[in-house]
Amino acid sequence: MVIPNKVTDYNRNEWDLQEFFTFAVAVQSKNSEQTAHKVGELSKHIVEQFSINPFYKTNPCETGILHYLLGEQDEGNAGVELLKEFKFGKYHQWVKLIDWFKELKWYWLDKAGVSIGEWLREASLEHLEWVPSVGKKTSRFFKLHTDPNAWCVPLDTHILKFVRDKHFIDPERIPKQTPSSIYEYQSIESFALKYMDNYITQNGTCNTLAEADLEIWRSYANV
Repeated sequence: MVIPNKVTDYNRNEWDLQEFFTFAVAVQSKNSEQTAHKVGELSKHIVEQFSINPFYKTNPCETGILHYLLGEQDEGNAGVELLKEFKFGKYHQWVKLIDWFKELKWYWLDKAGVSIGEWLREASLEHLEWVPSVGKKTSRFFKLHTDPNAWCVPLDTHILKFVRDKHFIDPERIPKQTPSSIYEYQSIESFALKYMDNYITQNGTCNTLAEADLEIWRSYANV
């Protein structure tokens, strides 16, 4: 179960990695609590299906939300139809994402003996951004909260506010919304990483970028 204000976990198993990645994709521009509930309900449904579907009793090599949505013997877009049942929205994006993971799994991961979760755990930001509908902010959100060595930050509104408050030279340069240009994103991210690193050193209340991100979010939420 994804808890929006406790998303950092560096020891997620196969199931949890797939669930958190699904949340990271689904939560874009949406309410985190509502999205977490939808993902949780979908997860419960899939657990039940894994327990009663005879296919998975003879093919137990991998389980997880993404694994189930891809389907092994289903025809058409069964995974997308399930997402529609749970009202996820943006279905054209999910079609592309599911098709992309089908090719990745069936033509590479299965042959290499690598699971979806293992791929997600080891994927770089660039690799994650190969996935349809995964942009710079989503890739960094996923990486930051699953990898203790991640040196990246999703430029959400609270981080942009934080950078604007710290960037005394030219605060107006920092936009209020996540920049779409990769060059602008990387430039502002470099400022964010510098200021967040200083925050960790000076405050002494957190040790990682993920913890700093959460503390900064809470500080602005209470303003």
